[in-house]
Amino acid sequence: MAGDVNLFFNDPDEPTTAEIEVMIAERASRRKGLAGEAIRMLMAYGATDLGVKKYRAKIGLSNSASLALFQKLGFQEVSRSSVFQEATLEWPIPDEVTTMWLPSWHRSCYSQ
Repeated sequence: MAGDVNLFFNDPDEPTTAEIEVMIAERASRRKGLAGEAIRMLMAYGATDLGVKKYRAKIGLSNSASLALFQKLGFQEVSRSSVFQEATLEWPIPDEVTTMWLPSWHRSCYSQ
């Protein structure tokens, strides 16, 4: 196992918002695109199967690689916490993007 990726539904005021996080624990597995691929796959699943409409990521300010990755994926910084030394980034999902993420095998499962 290289690491993990998780979704948390922890905002009762925004039930269709999920906090997403990724960790590539094995140093030898870093910088190979695994984090980005895992995030995209989980985001597609969350949007199509769990009804997620917005993703939120909280990333330590010193974690420049993760900040760059989430910004590359389209997340925008919405706040910074000096207390926790983290940035909060969000990405609301446009409706047309949901089906674009799905690989062809996944789309075929839903078209039956």
